[in-house]
Amino acid sequence: MENIGVAVSIIIDNRPEMIDEILMSDDGTGGGIRIPSMLIGENDGKKLVEWYKNASAHDRKRLVMICEFVMPVHDHVSVDFWFTSSSDRAIDFLEDFKKIETQLDDKMKFKPRYVFWECTNCDEKYLENDCFGGGKYCAVESSNANIKGRDIVLEDLRQICLWNEFSANGEALKW
Repeated sequence: MENIGVAVSIIIDNRPEMIDEILMSDDGTGGGIRIPSMLIGENDGKKLVEWYKNASAHDRKRLVMICEFVMPVHDHVSVDFWFTSSSDRAIDFLEDFKKIETQLDDKMKFKPRYVFWECTNCDEKYLENDCFGGGKYCAVESSNANIKGRDIVLEDLRQICLWNEFSANGEALKW
């Protein structure tokens, strides 16, 4: 999109849902994208598409959109860290980060998030070794063929339970 002069990418959600809690993220294929992107709801997206369909060529050329990327100012920050328990790099980062997290105390709200992949069209052997829910929750560790994805998913779920329990009791650093 950048190569044809697009200055901002507007992604329209294809479901009627609240987008306030949806996090747009890079799935690993967006490394070359350098323009800002935003997600808008299905209803707002329909309005834009409808206008574009009905606008004359002259109106389309005259279209100017103003996009504002405003971040609220707070004296604290929320951090969501996305990873999988099979990632040594992520585990090393978390161990190092714990020192910083203790210094930030109540200025930062940290929450671990776990990455699962969906693979509903995978073959039976893959689903059996690496997935739950008929391929809805899958994991794979490419650096070690002896670790099954199902074991990773179970460990991630165990860690989610531990996080929830410790953080509910005000002891998140024990996680």
